[in-house]
Amino acid sequence: MATPNAVQTEGTWTVADVFLEALAEAGIDYLFTVLGSDHPSIIEAYVRRQQNGQLSPKMLLFQHEMVAISAADGYARVTRRPQCVIVHVDVGTSALGQGLHNASSGKAPVLIFAGQAPSTMYGELAGSRSEHVQWYQDAPRQADIVAPFSRYSNEIKCAEHVKTMVNRALLMATSGSAGPAYLTATREALAAAAETGSRHGYREHVPSCKLGGLPEADVTLISDALIEAKRPLIVTGYLGRSHAAVHKLVELANLVRGLRVFDFESREMSFPANHRAYLTRATGAALAIKTADVVVVLDCDVPWIPTKVRPPADARIFHVDVDPRKEKMQLFDIFAQATYNAECELVLEQLLGHINAAELSRDARVMDEQWAELGISHERGTAMLQQRRLAPPDGTISNTFLFSTIRDILPSDTVFVSDVVTNQVPFTEQMQFTEPGSHISKGGSGLGWAGGAAIGARLALDRWDTRNKPHCVRRESTERDRSEQLVCCITGDGSFIFGVPSAVYWAQHKLQTSFLSIIINNGGWKATRSCITDVHPGGLAAAVDDEGLGIDLKTDGPDYVGIAVAASNGTLHGQRVSKAAELTGAIRKAMIVVQSEKRGALLEVVVC
Repeated sequence: MATPNAVQTEGTWTVADVFLEALAEAGIDYLFTVLGSDHPSIIEAYVRRQQNGQLSPKMLLFQHEMVAISAADGYARVTRRPQCVIVHVDVGTSALGQGLHNASSGKAPVLIFAGQAPSTMYGELAGSRSEHVQWYQDAPRQADIVAPFSRYSNEIKCAEHVKTMVNRALLMATSGSAGPAYLTATREALAAAAETGSRHGYREHVPSCKLGGLPEADVTLISDALIEAKRPLIVTGYLGRSHAAVHKLVELANLVRGLRVFDFESREMSFPANHRAYLTRATGAALAIKTADVVVVLDCDVPWIPTKVRPPADARIFHVDVDPRKEKMQLFDIFAQATYNAECELVLEQLLGHINAAELSRDARVMDEQWAELGISHERGTAMLQQRRLAPPDGTISNTFLFSTIRDILPSDTVFVSDVVTNQVPFTEQMQFTEPGSHISKGGSGLGWAGGAAIGARLALDRWDTRNKPHCVRRESTERDRSEQLVCCITGDGSFIFGVPSAVYWAQHKLQTSFLSIIINNGGWKATRSCITDVHPGGLAAAVDDEGLGIDLKTDGPDYVGIAVAASNGTLHGQRVSKAAELTGAIRKAMIVVQSEKRGALLEVVVC
């Protein structure tokens, strides 16, 4: 008969030790952690590893799950390397909230581990129930909480399958349409004795599943379609997950003169703004979609919104994607002639090879004329965007003036992390990104991502040289080898609040991950007003002003700067700016604080 109130013998190797060993062998750098009563064996195993000189993965403590998963998301997005998030049973899993949604939609490889309520209550095993709340936390089908978003879910029950299960979870989290995987274990399972230095399920390399290119016949099909097209168009959204793919797309645009490129989603820098083929919404993207005769969609979830714009009915559409079936979407169809589950970097290389080897059937004179037209159109569009950047005559700050000023002042190698909602289009148009890796935005619609993601981006850049993502190179561990790249978090005022700023700026201070935050204060919920106008343009709500609807924050909004400074224990530099004449000086001062003093800095900018 089991002894009541069983406890684990001090120094015993446990399943938790095997779990951490498996993560270390898989190359996990950090444990983005919110601790709870289900984690004592993990803490014990972690301390044992530290005392034995096994310093990886490193545990980072957070005060909210949304910030923890957003930080892991940012790290994974910047490097394409999976990270681990540790949360507390069902309640911690639930608190991941919109961060889980963003990691799924943003294809961020993260392994989430959560404990489960102990499965015994009379002390039969080490880890048996010992707290009142554990009866409430015994939720049936806990994994169902993450089911709409996870690529894989399972429960660790014994030492013998831990490494196999971790490897399986990481395979599912990183392959194809990357995203969250979810593992759980009870306290009893984690505290169970295991063989010291367990090698169960060990392999020298973590399994990976790589996509290939296209069959030769389909390479010919798409290549010929592009060559013969009069108005060819490429639409992308997250091609920048591979920097080499961006460079190959530039080569293709140089080769197929007349080809235009539209980055509809702006989730990764996927095509340089200084190329004549580059389109934005303001510079002709809608017309290009409406008139295209051949459209190639490369790594994009939503290439157009059919109620607003779509290609002609007779356009030939080809779709190449790591996630062409959009398995986490209930409704998706772009009427593609052919759809391919393939790696766009390889496909672009195939297209370049075929087109270079083939004799172009298009008239070279026509292509030269189209190339010249693209140049003229690009210059005209750039001039129009520059005109928009001018400061309002009344001395206030417009969103376009703010973004262009940021672009003029911050270093060219700055990495921007944005969550600006209704300002996303003018932001990307004014920033004019030209280098792969210079910008990432949240993958989905869960507001509040950017603060935590900036922490993850800062950690990632300090450990990895990401200039050839996903083939990142580890930096040396010495202080002088840390990246000097500035990380700038751009967020809307609503997104700032949703991101749990008290937890963000405490973590920024505690983890010494200095970055520049800029809050765009537009005085209310502009996205709500936009949706009202879309659905009921002549309705009753459209006639009510923002204050009447309760979505106006111009006169009684939160003290955003005060919240962040207080959360950082007073270490954060914070300033509110509302006049155009003060903007340049404020940005320069904040940049110096981050780069020279290695402290966080935050600007709240009031825009008209």
